[in-house]
Amino acid sequence: MYKIAFLLFPEFQLLGFTNAIEALRVANSLFTEPKFDVRIVHDDKDIVPSSGGMPVVATHGHVSTQHDADNLIVCCSFHHDQYLRDTTQHLIRRFDRHGMRLGSIESGVYHLARAGVLNGHSVTAHFNNFPLFAQLFPDVSFIRQVFTFSPTRMTAAGGTACLDMMLALIREQLGPDVEARVANMLIHPYRRESATFLDDMFTSSHSGLPLAVRNCCKIMEQHLDPPLLVEDIATKLRLSRRQLDRVFLQSMHCTAAEHYRLIRLARARKLIKATKIDLATISTRCGFGSYSHFLRRYRETFGSTPSHDRITADIKGLNSTFSPLQDLHPNQQQMDPIRLI
Repeated sequence: MYKIAFLLFPEFQLLGFTNAIEALRVANSLFTEPKFDVRIVHDDKDIVPSSGGMPVVATHGHVSTQHDADNLIVCCSFHHDQYLRDTTQHLIRRFDRHGMRLGSIESGVYHLARAGVLNGHSVTAHFNNFPLFAQLFPDVSFIRQVFTFSPTRMTAAGGTACLDMMLALIREQLGPDVEARVANMLIHPYRRESATFLDDMFTSSHSGLPLAVRNCCKIMEQHLDPPLLVEDIATKLRLSRRQLDRVFLQSMHCTAAEHYRLIRLARARKLIKATKIDLATISTRCGFGSYSHFLRRYRETFGSTPSHDRITADIKGLNSTFSPLQDLHPNQQQMDPIRLI
């Protein structure tokens, strides 16, 4: 029997967690004897509130009891840094030394990365957390995939990606036929492989945006430091600069260059709000050639200087509801108490 423990931190994402354990429950239902021993554990209190407020009882007690588990999945979402405990970090490192497979759901990857057990590994996280995590953990390879899966590590971006990750585990342990039956019973016909790109609202095929805009946004998001010339992006897409600007103006009401700048400003604001990285360094890492240019554009866009914005708790609503500037969620203003850079 494959023993898998889910470590819940307060404000964990309920959707991702339930997707994962439901897939394993359905797999168990197909056999006379269950194939998965699913355990729910905590590292503080046995009743753990989810991000939506719904509590879940950690029926298997403290995580320290899980030395015989094959797999530990860390579940966390908002305010991940506020629930960091040295004792848990030591346990994670001990589990790793003993050969336990480690995994995460959404921001649970933060706890694994802080423990140092992800260095040299390819992992994923929710796309909203990529800018922060990539800066905090330069020795970890964060990749834009819905989930990652290897013999020693497995990470999911959250939400429905957790179902895809558990289906991959079911396939590994029980074969593709069982995986297909579980997916069918969960009304999940479009199973995604780990290499599937982790879309956002501008790159998804369900966004309603033209293909050229979606592909352009994907290239832009992957090339922020240094940024590419828009002409070079257009060439990659087999379009002229004029054609690319025309399709952006029709669908996004701005040119491709203007949208590219908004992506870089949104990335900069996230780093300003969530880290203490030097402002000039953030400017450079987000593709601005000079700090004075960055400062002027930032003030024009957000109505505040970067230094003032850093100490301001509020995130004011913006006029546009379909813009990279909406990327920063109010609950993502967390400050890592121990800076790694």
